[in-house]
Amino acid sequence: MYILPKAHLETEITQPRICDLGCGAGWLTGILSAFGPTVGVELSPEAVELAHSRYPAAQFICADATTWDPEPGFFDVVVRQEVTEHIPDKHAYLQVARRALKTGGYLFMTTPNLSVLEATSKFDRETIWEIQPIELPLRRAELSELLQKSGFQVMKTGSAVYGIGRFGIHRLVNSHKLRMVLRSLRLEQLCNFGLYMTTLARAV
Repeated sequence: MYILPKAHLETEITQPRICDLGCGAGWLTGILSAFGPTVGVELSPEAVELAHSRYPAAQFICADATTWDPEPGFFDVVVRQEVTEHIPDKHAYLQVARRALKTGGYLFMTTPNLSVLEATSKFDRETIWEIQPIELPLRRAELSELLQKSGFQVMKTGSAVYGIGRFGIHRLVNSHKLRMVLRSLRLEQLCNFGLYMTTLARAV
């Protein structure tokens, strides 16, 4: 999960209203409810029913995250973890997130990086990284463009899970020696070559 340095917040938020948009089994929603009133939105009725029973401190709604009509500007924060790569109409999904957020609210998201997946062997993709299908991943530039078109300003980008790609430039940046040097200089995050892209954006 993306950890936000306070320096990137224009104002400190206490007891934020949080939406976990595409919450799955609801475990992250349950954790987020410790910080403020939290709503999880999930398409599967079975998952919503299970989440209700497991995480009573949070609220759960059964809805399609691409067509859900939230009260405009109700939330301070929208969180999306490993959801975008499963949705064909990504723009509609981002528009729902923007509608849910107040102007100046924050979107935190993680999603696989297509550039890194393409630099990974077919065997590793099928047996390790795509046991849960990754149907429609994006490259960093594609994600940034989608966010801007959907009413967001990208504030900070990063990566998680390094050392995956083995072809092209990824073979160089993922070499053990170079990664050790970057880690010692605390520069590994700046390279954005991790398997998962992390993004902080602000609703404008």
